Amino acid sequence: MKKTQPFTGKSAFDYFKSEKIKTGWNLGDTLDAHEKGISGETLWGNPKANQVLFNTVKKARFDIVRIPVTWMGHFGGAPDFTIEESFLQRVDEVACYAQKAGLKAIINMHHDGMTENPKKNPGWHSINKARKSKKGYDEVTRKFTLLWKQIAQYFKNHGDWLFFEPMNEIHDGYWGNDENGELKVTESLKKQFEIINNWNQVFTDTVRETGGNNSKRFLVIPGYCTVAEYTTSFLKLPKDSALNKQIVTFHYYDPYEFSIEESKSGWGSVKDRKKADKDFSPFKKKFIDKKIPVIIGECGAVLQLFPDDKEKEEIARKSRLDYISFVCSKAKEYGLVPVYWDCGEVTGDGEKFGLINRYNGKPNSPESEKIIKAMTQSFPDS
Repeated sequence: MKKTQPFTGKSAFDYFKSEKIKTGWNLGDTLDAHEKGISGETLWGNPKANQVLFNTVKKARFDIVRIPVTWMGHFGGAPDFTIEESFLQRVDEVACYAQKAGLKAIINMHHDGMTENPKKNPGWHSINKARKSKKGYDEVTRKFTLLWKQIAQYFKNHGDWLFFEPMNEIHDGYWGNDENGELKVTESLKKQFEIINNWNQVFTDTVRETGGNNSKRFLVIPGYCTVAEYTTSFLKLPKDSALNKQIVTFHYYDPYEFSIEESKSGWGSVKDRKKADKDFSPFKKKFIDKKIPVIIGECGAVLQLFPDDKEKEEIARKSRLDYISFVCSKAKEYGLVPVYWDCGEVTGDGEKFGLINRYNGKPNSPESEKIIKAMTQSFPDS
């Protein structure tokens, strides 16, 4: 068993302040990548993570790295669902790259509950299965509990630089919307909110029961599908034997048409800016003012390319820089910590969120360098 590392004993809020945790970066599409129910680090085109990458992420003035992890295909069957030792070791190795670079790190359970199509191929951590029957809920919850028990046990002696996050964007296939595509609270969603709150409690209890540094480790708690509005309105923080060790998280890609879908090339109107302010401001009153840290666990905007329309592409590029700069500045205003979603991709038909070259850790373009500086300079060291 590894030697127990030091723990500061500070509250999560004081730790964020003293360690100057202001902005972060996601190692996306790497340990979370998967195909046919099995995760694999290089399956989605990125190279294996390495120490040089994390060193340069730190040099770029990021403070925390979120390391999404998909566990599918790396654990056995019932009744124990034993996780492969080699996979735990690799997750540990990557997390320790962050520590050695001087970064804080978050590990989670990522695509186990959300594959490409949660309605048809939900993964084992399925909220649809859990909400349909008590038997389904019990089966999913038991596996969730046993897997987190093993993860927590393996990392129990790591210092407070390592945070745990129970799940990613768990939803029923509609991304927090109703069947008409509207953000509307239905009876079905209310049941799902309850399940997410229950799973957050199960996660908290399971981690704390493993003892060691886990008795006081910082835990990152998400709302339903990490939707901002649902997080401030329906998230119930778990009862916790460790006081003041919780961190709230939500994700922010609004407006979706601009940040992901690419059906809107421009951003920056008064209406656009007011929307972000309206979405962020409730977190201050609900959590920050109560000394509960909040991270925007994923945010960003894709690179939009229009080879046949250079004027449109220029608007899209400028809007991307303006959008990310504004989101980070607005986050700072309300005391939130933005963590950029970087999947490494800059070409092809996928979501081109990439900013950092995964082979050398440097910005992948002068434009990306400007975006990184805009993010980090929104949060000066002092």
